[in-house]
Amino acid sequence: MAFFLSVQPYFFSYLIVARNLSATAAGHIVQIFSFACTVTVLCVGGLIKCTKIYKTYMLIGVVLYTLGILLMLFYRNLDTPVAVIVVTQLIVGIGGGFINVPTQLGIQASVSQQDVGCATAVFLTTLSLGGAVGSAVSGAIWSTLVKQKLGAYLPAESLPALEEIFGDFKKAASYELGSDTREAVRRSYDETMRMLLIIALCACIPLLPTAMTMKPLKLDLVETEDKGVIIGGSSEKEEEEKRQADEEEEGSMELELREGRDAEDMDGIALVK
Repeated sequence: MAFFLSVQPYFFSYLIVARNLSATAAGHIVQIFSFACTVTVLCVGGLIKCTKIYKTYMLIGVVLYTLGILLMLFYRNLDTPVAVIVVTQLIVGIGGGFINVPTQLGIQASVSQQDVGCATAVFLTTLSLGGAVGSAVSGAIWSTLVKQKLGAYLPAESLPALEEIFGDFKKAASYELGSDTREAVRRSYDETMRMLLIIALCACIPLLPTAMTMKPLKLDLVETEDKGVIIGGSSEKEEEEKRQADEEEEGSMELELREGRDAEDMDGIALVK
């Protein structure tokens, strides 16, 4: 939900209209979140494999994600250098990467094997639901506030074009930078984006308390009921069956040796007679 409030889908038009960036530069900045999140997911997956823990990384992600949204609230304005906006995008992206995989892994490790599929489905459905709610809330706020603020800030000669300016960010960006109309549009976009970030920060508040309730499991000690062939290793059941087979084989060998000795003794007795 916080992602759709802070990054998509209005951040791109905000960068073009309010920050006067080109479409190419704005697109690159918007994609920083996805890039940072993807790279972080790969790194976190390796860390979890080595350390066998997940909760620590999830808590780190919650802190970084919330910190990134907070920094966006303070520094995503008309006077902030673009480099600072890029850094805040990186922090949020890294935080998102730290949250995603550990959370899903912790949920799967906390339930029995037969419930893993159901737990994963509930987790992914919750993500989709949060995204839908975030997208709906951001759309309602943006369409309402931007239009209201344009009506309040646009000079009288530009008011007839209010609907066109509101409906097409390219039209809004076509006005000369520094003109009364362009500054009114920039102010409208900036104030509305600030409201979206405030709501996004509020959406992050439950993250830490919720993360604290997760079980601090040691993943290599989680008991599972493995069936079938496990690539790269064997299950406890397979090892037990192997031990039983070895014991049966040793017992059979001992029985054969004992029977052989008994037969030799009987032959010796027969010869004496």
